[in-house]
Amino acid sequence: MLAHILEAFSKHNLNIVQQINQSKGDIAYNVVDLDLSNHKDKDVISFKNIQKEITMLDGVLSSRIIFGVAGTGYAKNIDGDYWY
Repeated sequence: MLAHILEAFSKHNLNIVQQINQSKGDIAYNVVDLDLSNHKDKDVISFKNIQKEITMLDGVLSSRIIFGVAGTGYAKNIDGDYWY
């Protein structure tokens, strides 16, 4: 699962500077920190598309992107439907 999540960032040439993965039984969470300072298209990165790609991976329950406005960026996979 972690490989699929990291691949989504890699496809968009995003540099991961730190990643934390913790699990308990069948449930795990990941925290990924990105460095956008050297990204060629840092002004046009659409995290909505990346978030949808990750959220819709089989086995992902939900995702949250933390930046900008507090409380935004939450998405959920409910029975194969994308909710944001």
